Amino acid sequence: MELQLKKLLILLLFIVVISSVDATVETLGTFEQGECLDLLQVGYGLTTCNITSVTYPNSTGAIGEVAMTKLGTEYSYNFCLTDPLGTYIVNGFCSNGTETVVWAYDFDVTPNGEIMTVGKALINIGLLSILIIFFIACIMFFIHGKNLLSKVSTIGLGYLLLIAITFISWNMASDFLSSVPFVPAMFRILFFVLMAGLFPLLLGGFAWYFFMLWKIKEIQDLMNKGMSMDEAERRQGRKYR
Repeated sequence: MELQLKKLLILLLFIVVISSVDATVETLGTFEQGECLDLLQVGYGLTTCNITSVTYPNSTGAIGEVAMTKLGTEYSYNFCLTDPLGTYIVNGFCSNGTETVVWAYDFDVTPNGEIMTVGKALINIGLLSILIIFFIACIMFFIHGKNLLSKVSTIGLGYLLLIAITFISWNMASDFLSSVPFVPAMFRILFFVLMAGLFPLLLGGFAWYFFMLWKIKEIQDLMNKGMSMDEAERRQGRKYR
């Protein structure tokens, strides 16, 4: 019985020690890729604080030992090397000449400064599915539609849907496929290419729309003079060849 009690006490002591070690490791939060951030540490009663290392998500060193700037009881260091996505680890110590406190924490870098949760992922997947269904519907309407004006309008709507699909795919790939960087990069390039083509498409679409309105008006004028619709359309076709 005494031996079992000793084993229980040792186990409890081990748990307390492990909990104490884990409690010293904190997180600074989540930040946007490419943005600068302040690495902070509270140093109440301490005179200096230094960062000994900042480690990239791939375990390589970002910076070595640097002194932090004192602001009252806080110490800070402005860190801007946040291009790689993932979890960074910051190690450092604070001292007052007689006592030294060693500390460590981490922070995350994501494309938009947010962590993708299960709820957000489900919302994005649902929205992406709906957009894809509408995009397929636009393709089917364009193939089987009879009205030329409606077909052109469908092209514009499908183009906007494709931009939205690409944007959501880019964000989801950045969150879930950060270890395969060419996939988010591919969607990112495609998104900006589509955005670059949006303005010319809108100009061309408006120009074609007003041209068709003018053409329809001329056909209507010919019909008002007693000409049949087929004959009026043939005349208009010959006129703009």
